[in-house]
Amino acid sequence: MRDKKIAKHKCIDCGEKVGRADSKRCRPCFNKWTDENKMKEPKSNKKENISKLIIQSLKEELANQSPYKSDTQSKIDKKGDTLVIHLTDFHAGKIVKNETGKIIYDENVFRTRIDRLCTQTLKLLDKNISKGVPITDVVILSTGDLANGEDIYATQAYEQEIAPPKQCMLVVDVITKLIVSLLDRKLNVRFVGVKGNHGRTGKDTDPTANWDLMIYMILDYWSKFVLKNNNLTIKYAETDYLTLDIRGHTYLIRHLAPEQTDTPAGRVKFNEWARMYNAEGIVYGHFHHFALNDCDGVRVFRGGSPVGGDSLSESMAKHSEPIQLVWGVNEARVSTFFYAVDLNDKEK
Repeated sequence: MRDKKIAKHKCIDCGEKVGRADSKRCRPCFNKWTDENKMKEPKSNKKENISKLIIQSLKEELANQSPYKSDTQSKIDKKGDTLVIHLTDFHAGKIVKNETGKIIYDENVFRTRIDRLCTQTLKLLDKNISKGVPITDVVILSTGDLANGEDIYATQAYEQEIAPPKQCMLVVDVITKLIVSLLDRKLNVRFVGVKGNHGRTGKDTDPTANWDLMIYMILDYWSKFVLKNNNLTIKYAETDYLTLDIRGHTYLIRHLAPEQTDTPAGRVKFNEWARMYNAEGIVYGHFHHFALNDCDGVRVFRGGSPVGGDSLSESMAKHSEPIQLVWGVNEARVSTFFYAVDLNDKEK
């Protein structure tokens, strides 16, 4: 009776018996039928239609969108920006040699790089910066070590080309040329300086016996009794720091400050200096590699050096290109634009 019941259910294609009452085909015929119908089914254009719909929707949505345009000048922009030039760590008179004994920094290289700083800064001023926002005046910040000094470390005498008095006059020569070039553009110029550690005349001498201060005194004398231009002011401090106002913002300048702004010790110092002097900007040098940092809302500028790399920086793995900094300030912002001026000869 069981065989007769199974025999009642046969495959509609081949006539072979099937095991289930609801099955119309045996397994081989079912697989064949499935493959044949797959081949006959038309390919779906669903994905293609969706892609066309998305593209068309984007075209319609973006058809009336206008591109960004440069912002119109605000009232503050029309007043113009103050151009800040940061001079630091010239180390005039120093000799640096590379591993092959080739001189890579001396008086000639120094003059070439400072000439490039002046010409590049004036190019930025004439061709780039003033095209967007007019420059009303210039502040030159000097954070010391302009002269290389002497007897700062034991072997310095073997890395020296000229003595400190001539180092001073070498620096005065290049800075006066820069100042005159700026005054010729009808710009008011303020020079503000502090002393560096290389300017000191000895570890046990008066702290104010400093070659950087001598440079500033010569510039001040030149301004008052030789140039006699009321558009130039020279200011310097015998302390390690000096505060000044630039367009309503208090700046603190000094030669030495923590190298990093984000270490616990560095962060505490920058924040405490900002609190003590209500400073929005802090400017320093010493480390020969530049940086622009933000420390809890305080803008921190660390200047580079025309020297670039030397034996000390190599031992610290702190080599940097010869850089000096230029930026802008207005009433609304402690810094507007920022340039790191590369003084290297890239053509060689």
